[in-house]
Amino acid sequence: MQHLTKLFALSLSLLSLAAAQGMGPTQGELNAADTDTNSWLMMNKGYSGQRYVALSQINTRNVGGLQRLCTFDTKDIGSFQATPQVYQGVMYVMKGYRTYAINARNCNLIWQHEYKPTGQTVLETSRGAALYNGMLIRGTGDAHLFALNMRTGKLMWDTKVADSAYGYFTSSAPIVWNGMVYMGEAGADWGIKARMHAFDASTGKLRWTFDMVPTGQQYGANTWQRAASTTTGGGSMWTSYTLNPRNGRLYISVGNPAPDFAAQYRPGANLFTNSVVVLNARTGRLDHYYQQRPNDDKDLDTSPAPTLYAVNGVPHMAVANKEGNIYTYNEATLKPVYKVATVKQVNMDTPPTPEGVRICPNYSAGSQWYGTTYHPMMNALVLPSTDWCGTVKLGEVRYVQAQLFFGGNMQLDPENTAIGQVSAFDAATGRRLWRYQVPGTRVIAGVTNTAGNLVMSGDLKGRFFILDARNGRQLFRYNIDGAPIGGGASTYLSGGKQYIAVAAGNTSRAGTGPKPTTARIVIFGLR
Repeated sequence: MQHLTKLFALSLSLLSLAAAQGMGPTQGELNAADTDTNSWLMMNKGYSGQRYVALSQINTRNVGGLQRLCTFDTKDIGSFQATPQVYQGVMYVMKGYRTYAINARNCNLIWQHEYKPTGQTVLETSRGAALYNGMLIRGTGDAHLFALNMRTGKLMWDTKVADSAYGYFTSSAPIVWNGMVYMGEAGADWGIKARMHAFDASTGKLRWTFDMVPTGQQYGANTWQRAASTTTGGGSMWTSYTLNPRNGRLYISVGNPAPDFAAQYRPGANLFTNSVVVLNARTGRLDHYYQQRPNDDKDLDTSPAPTLYAVNGVPHMAVANKEGNIYTYNEATLKPVYKVATVKQVNMDTPPTPEGVRICPNYSAGSQWYGTTYHPMMNALVLPSTDWCGTVKLGEVRYVQAQLFFGGNMQLDPENTAIGQVSAFDAATGRRLWRYQVPGTRVIAGVTNTAGNLVMSGDLKGRFFILDARNGRQLFRYNIDGAPIGGGASTYLSGGKQYIAVAAGNTSRAGTGPKPTTARIVIFGLR
């Protein structure tokens, strides 16, 4: 009887898969996601991470006439850090363990799915999903990866990526390419040993794995000089990934080593933490890498996904980090081009002491899970960041399974001293073009650029704002019920009309407003 039950369940799964695979997005649609004006298919829109949409129906002349058209309220609080994703008039929203499909014009609910964790929840955060071949694929707070039928919300497959009892979880927005879905492990602050994985997108079966905390002489140098420290070495993949579909290079931002503050516990450069690692997406083999901060002792992750763009036809890659820098590299020569600070920096290279060292920015400032974007009309890198200080103290190093493994602590300055900002830099030289500042709060939401010369973002007091891409002047601001904006805005055409959707209501430990506010999607448009 048990055998028949399993066979029946398998048959239903195969029927669901067959039905789902009758719809897209296809690989061709994913390849064109960066230029598609009808969809928003990935966390950062397309593979390049530019977050640029060639729409100008809403522009600098008429943006003041935007109106709130509808609201979808999830009716719960907690982490809400994804960008609304849109395909064929349906919006897909990820939050904690819940996934929603709603009408992208009127906010009406189509279906919802609630995942039931089977293991310990570490951090209940989802920054988005991969949409592919009728499937929505996302991670969980107990380190699973699962697929839903995009039409019905029914579960299609569920794969355990890692053991959450040791602090592992999967918060990244995965991406799919050529039938493989890419997902890395998070949990460095709990002392994990992170890996990047590729799975078969149709079945969830593992295809390859890459260790982000290598041991011994694996890459030509002993970068973890105390071998025992590699077992709890950290190296989270927090947000999402970037990919060049022409050459199959997969770009992965990797966060801090562990313990966070006690660098003497893990002498050496600590590859591949605080790095952008570039892998062959087909095989998982290392292509090249750039380390932004060797032997990090302040939890200054390279966490936002990189951005790919060209300067006079030459491929470039840019990435921001919590240290408050933009790092830019020439992808033809694999050499650095420039490094430019986005916020005030104090004592970044001074080691922590038991008495405490004052630093700027602190580990909740700089650029968090959203980083550089590219506005091609301005040839500008545009990004959110926060100028905010704190004091880091060295403490006892003691590993306890599934508990925070800091080796010290950080005391943040009062949040009302923070200055959130959106800044634009010349993408070729790093010269600052303009800066828009919001005193007394943080800007951690994603930036979205449009051909209407608009730049969109929001702050943790619930204020959604739109700037003139040419000079950073504020053109529109709307308070979304005081709901902190920790996700991003997407914009798209539906029925020939341009809409803007904003995710608000983030109440995670990385961003809480004056009071807990339920998570919501607000759709704006011109009447």
